[in-house]
Formats: sequence, structure tokens, C-alpha cells
Amino acid sequence: MDNNSSTDNNFIKLLQEYKLKFLSKDLMAGLSVAAIALPQNMAYALIVGVSPIYGIYTSIMSMIIATLVSKTRYVVVGPTNMLAMAIASNLSSISNENYLSVIFLLTFLVGLFQFLLGVFKLGDLVTYVSHPVIIGLSTGAALLIGSGQLQNFLGLSLDGGINFFTEVYTVLTNLDGINTLTLSLGFFTVAMILILDKIKSELPSYLLALVISTIAVYVFNLENTLNTVGTLPNSLFNINLFFFDIKLIRSLASESLSVALLGLIQTVAVLKSLGHKSEQEREVNREFISQGIINVTSSFFSCFASAPSFTNSFANYQAGAKTRLSQFFVAATIMLFVILFSPFVKYVPIVGLSALVIVVAIRIIDIEEIKRTITTTKVDALIFLITFGAAIVMPSLDYAIYFGVLASLIVVLKESKKANVEPIRYDEESEAVKREELNELAEINDKHECIVLNLSGDLHFSTAEDLKDKLNKVYSAGENFVIRLRHIEQIDITVVKELEKFIVKVKTGDGEVTFSGVNEDNYEVLKRYGIVSDLGDEKIFRSGDELLDSTREAVEATNGEEANKKTEEQ
Repeated sequence: MDNNSSTDNNFIKLLQEYKLKFLSKDLMAGLSVAAIALPQNMAYALIVGVSPIYGIYTSIMSMIIATLVSKTRYVVVGPTNMLAMAIASNLSSISNENYLSVIFLLTFLVGLFQFLLGVFKLGDLVTYVSHPVIIGLSTGAALLIGSGQLQNFLGLSLDGGINFFTEVYTVLTNLDGINTLTLSLGFFTVAMILILDKIKSELPSYLLALVISTIAVYVFNLENTLNTVGTLPNSLFNINLFFFDIKLIRSLASESLSVALLGLIQTVAVLKSLGHKSEQEREVNREFISQGIINVTSSFFSCFASAPSFTNSFANYQAGAKTRLSQFFVAATIMLFVILFSPFVKYVPIVGLSALVIVVAIRIIDIEEIKRTITTTKVDALIFLITFGAAIVMPSLDYAIYFGVLASLIVVLKESKKANVEPIRYDEESEAVKREELNELAEINDKHECIVLNLSGDLHFSTAEDLKDKLNKVYSAGENFVIRLRHIEQIDITVVKELEKFIVKVKTGDGEVTFSGVNEDNYEVLKRYGIVSDLGDEKIFRSGDELLDSTREAVEATNGEEANKKTEEQ
């Protein structure tokens, strides 16, 4: 894919340099994406817990603003299933009369967090969200999304549960209230989606299935029997000046940050999918600033939080979009559709949108990826299960994000405490290198005149304790040691202090310690601490141009000294 797709930085410049031959491509891409985005985004509004009209508002407004401020060519923003689920779960305790205003305030705060994260170049925070976290989060969210639509699909109207299990339990204990007509139309819509996908994958199956179910409602006069979208407002956009309540802002801070981070995860996923690999960090930070502007601005136009959509962005690319104006044409197409077919939209059945959401939720679950995640390593399996478990058990989705990230950090910190100490044996005759196991050194200590300890990785304060344990494990009185630092970029004072203790211990046991593979930075650290003066400069061998060059010299020098010592003793 084209890696130069992010160069249209200035919108005015884009218009000035716009070529007429791009118009047909961008327009057709806009029409194609609109056919996918319109039904999906209306359905995602249901996940949030608001009228589908707010999905239309969010689609149009976010895409128009993104066209003006975004930096990427193919990315299409709008409501997404994950973000919608995160909003709904985080605001589940808010009363109905305040729900909309709180959603708009949350959207503003999400945008503010996104903007600040981008400005301060904190886009790399996503590196703490590991692959098992993403898989666990998306799988858990899929179950929450599906279970959250069961009531609409079955024609029930009950108080929702606080998590996946209570939601399912509530539905199962009220099956006697099922509306068979609603259920029938729901299954009909699902069947239409699956059949249309089977016939020809290029068809906008979601839109066509929804249109067919809407026609059924209109033809059979079911609008008074089933829940429908209802009459649309006369104006598409109303400026909404919601109240900035400091107490409410404080209570929404954690939820807003989790939704903002989820938006970052989706941004990175979309950028990767479109091939923006060469300048990914810069792209993420710039796009996050753009996402912040989009959400802050759209929050004043009755919109909920939006993010880059993988489905719509990839469809935009596949449809042959040439510039980010294609996203404007998506918004314009949706707007035109709503204006022209406003009388028809009111017949759209809620159960049809619920059926669409349930199909999307099922397709989110990637069984093969879950199997790979669980079977690859025990650590990955544990992180997946923690994240997935938190998603379906805890009352809001932000717990899953935080628990998953915390589990990943614990693993990273645990691994960072390990010091890599690898004993190697250098044979002077064959010039061969043989690696030894730490637990075998006790058996070979009496066979070799010196032991080479190859240190690698990062050596910092958290590894000092493990380094001390491993050095003590290899220690044997009267042995000489060469400590190889070739693969150590830097060391800190805590580590140097442990090395000093080991040197003292070896010397007390009538042995010698020599350093090899020492780069300039590490030499200066050893010199400033006093190791160089204590051992003597002749005991510090600098990194050579050839592999094991300085280590070879250190071994030969150490063995030579040992031979001289034995001769003198004789």
C-alpha cells in the first residue's frame, strides 16, 4: 500500500492542488463507504443507548471535521462498536434524564485527553497495550455488545444487567415476554445479511438487509407494533452547550481516559492496516491530535465519541480513494440520504439495527486468534484471560483496559528484573566458544583456569538482586573470572556496586576479575566509580573490532598470569 498517504497536511493546499481526475475516484469511494457506514453507525448508536439519529449526527460531523484536520488519506472516522460499548458500559449508572448531556461531556473530555496525549507525544502509551490485551478486550466487548442487544432483538424492555452474566440472566428469566413478531423480523434480518454475503460479498449486505426489513415494516404497517427509529428532527444539527459540572468531570476522568486510550488503540490498528509503518510514531501522535479536535468539536453538535473505523477505512482504500476528500463525500452522501429519505427512515425497525449489531459482534470474535493467544505462551494466555474476564465481569469496559495493561506491566517488570548471565568457555587452541549452564559450573570449575561470564541485556537497579544471586551461584574460591560487557549498552551505580562486591569476594578467595568488551560509556562509569583504579587499567579490555577480540585477550592474559603464579609457587 501507499506509504505516502499521509502527506496532505494542509486542507487549503489540498484544494489548491486537487486534480479533477481524482474527483470521480473520491466520489465513488464516498458512495461505497456510505452504504456500509450508514446502517452500522445507526446501529452503534443503539449500543451507546441513544436513538440511531445520534449515530447519523456523529457520522456526518466527525467525517466533515476529519476532512479538515486529519492528516491521512484513507482513514475514515465515525462511531465504532468498541468505543460505543465503552461509552455505554462506563455510563451505565447515569439516569436517563441526564444521559445525553453526560455523553456529550464525556465526548468532550475524551477529545481533550486525546489532544493532550498527541501534543505531548504520548502516543507510544499504546505499547503497554499488548496483543493479548487487545484480543481479550475485543472478545469481551463482542459478548457485551451482543448481550446488550438481546432485549431489542427479543422485543423486551427490562432494566439492563451490570455485566454480561447479569444481562443474560435478566433476559433468560423473562423469556415469557418475548415479542414473536420482533424476534421473527430480527431473524429475518440476520438471514438476509448472511444470504447477501453468500451471494456476492461486494454487495452492501447490512444496508440492503436493513432496507428490506424497513420495507416490510412499511408494507405491513408494523410501525405501531414494533419499535422503530421514528420521526427525524427537522434540523440535522443542533448546537448543544452542555453544562460543565466540575464534580461530574472529576467522576468521568477515569472513564474518559480509558475511552481515549481505546481510541488510540483503534487509531494505531487502522494506521497499521493501511500500511503506515515507516513513520508510525509521528502518524499516531498527529492523528491523535486530530482525533482530539474531532471529538472536542463534535461534542457540541450532539455527537458521541468517534474513532478511526477499520471497516470503513479499508473500504475507502479498496474503493480507490485518492485524497481525504473521499471522507467528506461519505458524510455528504449520508446527509443527502437522510434529507431525501427522511420520511422513509422513520420506519427503520430497531430490531433490524439490533440484528446488524449482533452479526457484527459475532464476527468480531476471532476463534483462531484466541487459540493462538492462549496456546503460544502461558503469560499471553494469562493476560488474555485477565482482560477478557474483566470485560465480561466488571461493570464497565475501562476495568478491562486497566487490568490488562496492569497485567502486561507486571510481566514486563518481572522480566526486567532478570539479569542475563551466561557462562562461556573460550578454547585457546581451537578458538571455539562453548556456552555452559549455570548449574553445571560447579562440575567444570576445576577443569578451567578462568570462567568467562557473558552479561547481556539491560543492567539497571531492578536487575541488581538477580545479578548478585547469579554471580554468587558461579563463584568458587580460587577461580579467575572474565566479565564480558560487550552486549551491555549501559549500567547504573546499583549494578556497579554488586560487581564491586563480587570483585572483593573473588579477590578474598584468591582469584582475579578481568573485564572485557567494555565500551567507552561503560568504561567511564567503571572509572568514575573506582573499579578501574582498584583493578588496574590492564584488567579492563575495551571492545574490539572483531567478535570476542577483547575477551580472547582477557582470557589469555588471565591464564598467563595464573600460569606465572603457579610457576612462582613451585
